[in-house]
Amino acid sequence: MFLPSILFLACLAQTTVAAEGSAKGVLDGKVFVVERGEAGKKADGKDTYIFRDAKFRSTYFEKHYGFDEGSYTSTVKGDTITFASDIRSKSHGTVHWEGTVQDGDVDVRYTWTGKKSKWYQSNPKPSEYWARSVTEWGMKDPGPPGGGAVSHLLDGKTYYVKAGEKGKDPDHDDYLIFQDGMFTSSGCVESWNFRNASYSAIEQRGGIRFRAQVVSTTHGIMTWEGIVRGDTVDATARWVHKKWYWTIDQEFWYRGRRVE
Repeated sequence: MFLPSILFLACLAQTTVAAEGSAKGVLDGKVFVVERGEAGKKADGKDTYIFRDAKFRSTYFEKHYGFDEGSYTSTVKGDTITFASDIRSKSHGTVHWEGTVQDGDVDVRYTWTGKKSKWYQSNPKPSEYWARSVTEWGMKDPGPPGGGAVSHLLDGKTYYVKAGEKGKDPDHDDYLIFQDGMFTSSGCVESWNFRNASYSAIEQRGGIRFRAQVVSTTHGIMTWEGIVRGDTVDATARWVHKKWYWTIDQEFWYRGRRVE
């Protein structure tokens, strides 16, 4: 006689636990582009954070210092998600991360222990840093090239790619990320301050063809074109940087597979 009520209360209790408390993998599929700096100082660079399969990855620390991705824990309280993670490198120690995600933005504090010593500092102390979602790029999103409509066809997909100058062997890797109608190249963000930008996309010949244009306050414009087929991506980017004494005009290729 009272069984329906009991079942209802049990379901309600489970829902409450999911909304308030520990929640494994709750950030999976999220990507954040952040500005970062030493504690107490201004931003001096950018990074890209990727959450997938209950793992956390900093693409900056991965590319420059050989850090692996690390498992993350998370708790949910109201509209705030708190997370923590530890990532490790064979030669550069450990980084401990603690942060919050609220309203689509991330705010992080992290400690780097075992940082490789320099000739003048044989036993460096743990270093403290901060990071938060980029709120001001210095340049507006130019929109898709050719005035194409913003698309969401590829949203939620992330690709790990090898890349190189046109006609040459690969010389670096990158992550190409599509989220909320925006395209991000993690390498371009971190190395040359290219902002993310809206992309256009259409279904074509068994795949999805996309276009995007990203801009930098210091390094000009990159125009991207590519096609996604299944879990693979094949793309090109033309980089044009006009200086007063010459113009850089180079093309690059990118090929890889989906990781998210």
